Amino acid sequence: MNHCLLAVLLTAAGPPFEAQMLDGRTLVGPIVEIGSDQVAIETSAGTELLATDALIRLSPRQAPTPSHDEPGAWIELLDGSSAVAVQYTADEDLARLLLQENRTAEIPAGNVTSVRLKEQSGAVADEWARILSMKANADLLVTRKGDVLNYHRGVLHLVTDEVVRFELDGEVLPVKRSKVHGLIYHRTGTNELPEAICRLGDAGGSQWSVSSLYMPNKDELEWTTPGGVTVGERLTRIVQIDFSQGKVVYLSDLEPESVNFTPYFGKDEDPPLRGRFLAPRRDTNLESNPLMLGAVQYAKGLAIHSRTKMVYRLPGRFSRLQAVAGIDDGVRPNGNVRLVISGDDKQLLESTLTGTDPPQPIDLDLTGVRRVTVLVDFGAQLGVADHLDLCNARVTK
Repeated sequence: MNHCLLAVLLTAAGPPFEAQMLDGRTLVGPIVEIGSDQVAIETSAGTELLATDALIRLSPRQAPTPSHDEPGAWIELLDGSSAVAVQYTADEDLARLLLQENRTAEIPAGNVTSVRLKEQSGAVADEWARILSMKANADLLVTRKGDVLNYHRGVLHLVTDEVVRFELDGEVLPVKRSKVHGLIYHRTGTNELPEAICRLGDAGGSQWSVSSLYMPNKDELEWTTPGGVTVGERLTRIVQIDFSQGKVVYLSDLEPESVNFTPYFGKDEDPPLRGRFLAPRRDTNLESNPLMLGAVQYAKGLAIHSRTKMVYRLPGRFSRLQAVAGIDDGVRPNGNVRLVISGDDKQLLESTLTGTDPPQPIDLDLTGVRRVTVLVDFGAQLGVADHLDLCNARVTK
């Protein structure tokens, strides 16, 4: 294709997105079509059709467009969605959300589980969370005076921009909305909802559980939640579309079946403080700083000191184990370990890693494997500075 024509086509298309695939590929280009089963991206090499089953996430290449609309309501739905709205009103049958950028959404009232109407932090946030976790047998009206929250059991009726009509002991009271911190609805029974295919975050701070996706034009995205709520937004205000649920599991999010530490000198039980100090860390290095390999910072991963053996039982059937391994930048050029990874009783990897080596990518076949064993053994430096990082260590479908 003529390069000038391609440039015109890409300019006419929507904003560029980055697609991260389960097979490790990353593709970049505008989204030209999206649905529940596949996504079409226009790359420099042509149109790529990507099955959503093979996607981890879609993320914009540019920061989303901010809004000047101030949030005024934080809504939780039965399907797991968390919506941030400018305004919330409701009657017996329907809740109405005014979202940022003058967008609106209507929700069957029975799908709303809670609504918070004020900003909160610290002790107030903790108290709100405690009240939310209660097993109440009625609706709750939560009021706030200073930093103190009080709740009242009854029946929530009409919610306007001025009052909340709340039935208490058979009498319907108009409570000024300015006094109300939040509303908690009593829901009985569980409805069978469609399965979510992804989770979508927008620039307003909402996190939507999504059962279907649709692009009405090159600049817009529409989605429907498992609870039947349809929402639309400009592509420039999408933060992320995450398809990873159930497909990608990070080892740092799993509880190991066993962890055994052996010091280079002395017995493994003496002294116990040393064992705790050198215990594996999740999502930080062994000094509780960010994981750093080759001057790249990683948000997810494990930090493991020699000699440590960790066994994980996989929560399902996975096909690959992927990671980036190396001695943490904080102790380089020191450090020398032997890394052994096994699947069930079969050794999948054996490698010596030192503080002078570049980070090593790992990609192992886990077909049929139910347990993964990670052994970080002593190398040639008597355990000194043996700070191994397994960054982005994850298993994928």
